[in-house]
Amino acid sequence: MALINLTGIQPTEFEVLADDASPSEGATVAVPLARLLEAEEAFFKSAGSVGAIIDTETSYDALAAVADKIAFAVIDFPAFGDGRGFSLAVRLRKDYAFKGEIRAVGPVIPDQALFLLRAGFDTVDAADERKAAFEAALERFPAFYQTDFGGQVSVAHTRHSAEGQRKAS
Repeated sequence: MALINLTGIQPTEFEVLADDASPSEGATVAVPLARLLEAEEAFFKSAGSVGAIIDTETSYDALAAVADKIAFAVIDFPAFGDGRGFSLAVRLRKDYAFKGEIRAVGPVIPDQALFLLRAGFDTVDAADERKAAFEAALERFPAFYQTDFGGQVSVAHTRHSAEGQRKAS
């Protein structure tokens, strides 16, 4: 698998913690969200850094309980046509002010690269043979007609602002 960096951040290297295992002292681990929701505070303190593995059937409300405790999130797409992972990333960023890395895993495709970026994802785990296609897709469009999770100004807003300024002159 190739790790594609969408935002230029330093990607998190982590170990997926087995269901019955405890984190090693200071380890960076990814754990299914269901387990984190039941975890005691000591679990978070024993690991160096904890990330949540989130499936797309997760309720937004479930994220609230751990958003301020996790260092990164791994959203697992079951199929490239399942858009719920995009919504989860946006909710993490907008509703819970999540600043950590959000990684997409599963069968995402290069055509989704800009949508992943605009929804708040930082990295994507993709098949090695798709790395070049993902990187090319990130350069495909320089501007957008919709705002993104961070409030990037859309082409329409820019155009209307420019027209308003010309009429005022």
